[in-house]
Amino acid sequence: MPIHARDADLAIVGQPERSKIEPNHSPDLPANTVMGAGRPVVVVPYAGHFNATPRHILIGWSGTREATRAVHDALPILKRATKVSVLSINPKDGKHLPGADIAAHLARHGCKVEAARTVTPDISVADAILSDASDIGADFIVMGAYGHSRLREWALGGTTRDVLNTMTVPVLFSH
Repeated sequence: MPIHARDADLAIVGQPERSKIEPNHSPDLPANTVMGAGRPVVVVPYAGHFNATPRHILIGWSGTREATRAVHDALPILKRATKVSVLSINPKDGKHLPGADIAAHLARHGCKVEAARTVTPDISVADAILSDASDIGADFIVMGAYGHSRLREWALGGTTRDVLNTMTVPVLFSH
């Protein structure tokens, strides 16, 4: 699948329902597509009904290359949303709002955007993203993917893997 996604503007894949994966099918199709496509990938959860055009989009903002790419890959979708929330989780600098600069950039593109931060020392970044999305009523998430090596993510866990496994709304990933 990843090689076919390279010829598209956007790839859309479904999250597999782990309990119903057939022996000849890979449960890692979404992760492999995100890593190998070189294009943005929207992963749709296996359960639920979702709007074709998201209304409230949450951006999981870390300031990394992957997050920057995800925001710019999602720009056409972000422009159509009625609200965009840029969320920085556990920012290192307590004085500066890390998402403020990208929020200003998106506002110049016509997005209706706000920036926020949260400090969550007791839960994972993935759980913080999904929890905030639920709290604010976001129906779509945009985030960078696999900022660390896949081996490190596999061994130590990682935000991308955790979101892929527990997502409740569609997520656009860029690597």
